[in-house]
Amino acid sequence: MAIAASTSHEQDDSTPPRRWRGAGLGLGLIALIGGLALRVVTPSPLWLDEALSVHIAGLGFGDMVDALRHDGHPSLYYLLLGWWMDLAGDSNGAARAFSGVVSLATVPVLWAIGRRRSPDLARIAALVGLTSPFLLRYGTEVRMYALLSFLVAVAWLAAERAADDPRLSRLAPVALATAALIHTHYWTFWLIGAALSLLSAIWWTEPDRRSVVVRIGAAIAVGSATFVVWLGVFLEQLGSTGTPWADRARPAEIVVESMQAVGGNNRFEGELFGATLLVLVLLGTVGLRRGTTIELRLSRGPLTLAAVMIATTLAIGGGIAFVTAGAFEGRYAAVVVPFVLVLAARGITLLPGWFGTLSLAFVLVFGLAIGADEARRDRTQAGDVAAVIDGGYQDGDVVAFCPDQVGPATRRALTTEVTALAYPRGEGRLIDWQDYADVIEETSPEDFLARVDAVADGHDVWLVTGLGYRSLGNRCEAIIDALNRTRRPSQLIASSDVFEPMLLTRYEPLP
Repeated sequence: MAIAASTSHEQDDSTPPRRWRGAGLGLGLIALIGGLALRVVTPSPLWLDEALSVHIAGLGFGDMVDALRHDGHPSLYYLLLGWWMDLAGDSNGAARAFSGVVSLATVPVLWAIGRRRSPDLARIAALVGLTSPFLLRYGTEVRMYALLSFLVAVAWLAAERAADDPRLSRLAPVALATAALIHTHYWTFWLIGAALSLLSAIWWTEPDRRSVVVRIGAAIAVGSATFVVWLGVFLEQLGSTGTPWADRARPAEIVVESMQAVGGNNRFEGELFGATLLVLVLLGTVGLRRGTTIELRLSRGPLTLAAVMIATTLAIGGGIAFVTAGAFEGRYAAVVVPFVLVLAARGITLLPGWFGTLSLAFVLVFGLAIGADEARRDRTQAGDVAAVIDGGYQDGDVVAFCPDQVGPATRRALTTEVTALAYPRGEGRLIDWQDYADVIEETSPEDFLARVDAVADGHDVWLVTGLGYRSLGNRCEAIIDALNRTRRPSQLIASSDVFEPMLLTRYEPLP
């Protein structure tokens, strides 16, 4: 939502190195083929959040809204995913394809944003978007983060076009994009707050642009006002759901996790790539090319406002999360990813000669390599757990989940209809986050086991567990200990080094 980047004093005055162009075609083909392939190749079963998305999106509208009251998200993504699954089916591949399409659609928008500065920035921004590990990862995940980045890019482009000519036909896309954002993820509150803060600063410092600023601000306000239709659900979520699955986010944590996220993961490779992008972002923010010389300046450049949007959005969101004990996950950086990618692309365009060519090649190939590494990894053990249960489950058996958070992915992967109970509540298909920590505190492992034994009534119990979840303490360990004493255990699957590890133990009644 940075505005007025097309005004004369903000035109990019860097001259692209001609030596790039010979290698451009080859790099473009690599980026295109790799970027397309890695948006469709993901063999892993769905993990918790993905399974929840499919389960919720598959409900009727009324049930979906009720489920989201207990889940803590706005509704637009689930509506769109549900309509997509009606057309494409609800297999893992079909559900993930929605994010793949949206992730790919972000690329031409980045190109259009870059094209407003220079043709070379447009091309580099498109290539960086094609191979971005963040867009690749969330282009293969059944969550809203690919959609979120796409909408941010669209809003950014719409705001700049409106700044050129603030007529109604250009202000309407700003309002629509704002409305879509605010109904997709609550971290867009901070993005919109950053945009309005930026507009206020421009209004104050540039009197001749106040009319444009007011019109764009009004468009953002109109889009934000649509949130009134969701306000009741939001207030209910605010009072009872929160983020019981994570600790209070610290400012440094937000910076580091954001860097890891745009780098593709929190392993060494992702951190190195994220640090590389950070350097390029800084260069793209303050760099100016004069022939073969790069000058660093603190004056306003062609993408200064994009950098301000990144810093302000993360500062507002991070500050509020810290004060309110809210959580942060690296994927929330989706609200600033388009700014990061275009700024990094500009940083590359400033590098002279073969150094620039090699830097571009490094960013593209390294990004694809991280994307390929992520694509080959299982995100959960739910597929293995479900396969074993499918192979041995008998009528009358009970599948127990501790905590309930290992239930959705397992139930999504199961092909057998099972009787299931989850700790602290539910049947493991959805998670009820309302008053989550209080419910855990009020539900003893003994009470849960009594329910499991009553339903099993002499049949086997299949216990699926995940350890180390916040708010659970040692309750799942207590359930394991109790079952070990009262039944004959057979450990079938031990936890492995995946994002969502699980253990599976079968408990037969004692003779």
